[in-house]
Amino acid sequence: MLTIATAADGSPFLEVVDRPGLLLPGIAIRPLGRHEAAPVLEVFAGMSTHSRRMRFLTAVPVMTDSMLQRLTDIDHDVHGCWVATVGAEAVGLGRYVRLAEEPGTAEVALDVVDRYQGHGLGKLLLEVVGAAAAIAGATSLYWVMDPANTRIRRLADPLGGRFALDYDALEGTTPLPPVDCLDAARVARVARSARRRAALPSAA
Repeated sequence: MLTIATAADGSPFLEVVDRPGLLLPGIAIRPLGRHEAAPVLEVFAGMSTHSRRMRFLTAVPVMTDSMLQRLTDIDHDVHGCWVATVGAEAVGLGRYVRLAEEPGTAEVALDVVDRYQGHGLGKLLLEVVGAAAAIAGATSLYWVMDPANTRIRRLADPLGGRFALDYDALEGTTPLPPVDCLDAARVARVARSARRRAALPSAA
């Protein structure tokens, strides 16, 4: 279950309570702020060379300035990103980007630091990102993954859809993940607040 709490700056975030399948206590999830770099860098630093290759489909030894700019150019409409934290530590990111040529479809990406992989955090992030993408107008998710990325395949395959190998990547589209209606409503409330904040001049 997700509950809404309020940060010191007045912004709402989500606390995770008694979630089946999540083996990590004390998880909170919040929208990434526009141009907020620290959590992105922290999660990147916690990913091994293998995890980075699985995520970015190529070797990424360092986070370049241009890459960081793209990953933090968030408006929570076309591009949304959510941060999972344990205490003050960023441990995962869930991201959607609505496709320019098909705005009802959002490309999805999930990053989890190595020491928290395999504990149900990816599925949680997927559900939160899916619910947030739905509020932005998406009705399906577009996946691009390394064929060897079994963790992502286990999240995508149950949603249905068909995947095809395009060069060295599997690509496919699935429905949005099912989300408890109360949880979806709470994600929507926090997502709308994040979109308003991202649109403020001070957020630029």
